[in-house]
Amino acid sequence: MINSEKFDNSSQKEEFTFEEGYGNEPRKGGGIVSKVLIGILAITTGFVGYHAYSLREQKDKNEIELNEQKEQIIKELSALKTSYDKAVEENKTTNQELIDARNKVSMYIDSLKTMKVSMAALTKYRNQVFTLTKERERLLAINDSLRRSNALIRQERDSVAGALQTTVSYADSLVQQNTKLRQVVESGEELQINKLTTEAVKERSSGKLVGTSRSKAADKIRVCFTVTANRIAKSGTRYFYVQLVDPSGVTLGENGTTSVGNNTVNYSVVTKFIYENKNIDVCDFVAKSGDRFEKGTYKVVVFDDKLKSVGETEFSLK
Repeated sequence: MINSEKFDNSSQKEEFTFEEGYGNEPRKGGGIVSKVLIGILAITTGFVGYHAYSLREQKDKNEIELNEQKEQIIKELSALKTSYDKAVEENKTTNQELIDARNKVSMYIDSLKTMKVSMAALTKYRNQVFTLTKERERLLAINDSLRRSNALIRQERDSVAGALQTTVSYADSLVQQNTKLRQVVESGEELQINKLTTEAVKERSSGKLVGTSRSKAADKIRVCFTVTANRIAKSGTRYFYVQLVDPSGVTLGENGTTSVGNNTVNYSVVTKFIYENKNIDVCDFVAKSGDRFEKGTYKVVVFDDKLKSVGETEFSLK
């Protein structure tokens, strides 16, 4: 019996010891887990924060690089526009292709300045810069060729103009020489007179004419002259005009009018004669227009068929 109680007491003691140990173990393990979880959370938070910082830093860096690329593209486009400006300014005639290309570059510059940058957009604009550069090279090559052609054309035109001016000057010189020669010839063809005489005459019943100086006795005024020989003058029927003006300034005789060019002459009588390129004596008469001739000085002028004065004289009647 005693052994049995000992056994029971021993079992109870062991049971008590087990329960005590079981109750202490969970409390120790829970603290460790909490610390581990806190550590993991701290590490995770730090990693996430670092990663977020790195992403933001990379984003800022990317934006800076994109903006730099954007500015570089704008600079290249501006250089393209400047080259077009120069080409348009140098081109004497308007080249619409150059103007259109310049306007297109300006449009791209304005669009790029206001757009939100992205790698895709910059790639697109970079490709466009390449295309526009090739287009500029083509247009400027064409423009340069046209400019050289125009310069050659201007040079040829100036050369032709110079030659033409020389020809015109030479032609003008010939015209002047011909004019002078024609004037000389015409002058040489002109008929001249000498021995111009005037006399008042009285006609007797027999028909004989007798000279007189008395105005009341005179019936006619006789005008005589010699047309001199001229080998180059036109031969055949020729006409001279005799103008007799009395002391009162009145043209006596027919008192007709004739004109050649800007010249107009009042004449007293038209003298007609046959010219054969040798001396010929010519006389004509102007009759009194009233009962008698007026006293005083009379003037006589002889004009050729071009109404050029070839001789003049005066006489008086008492």
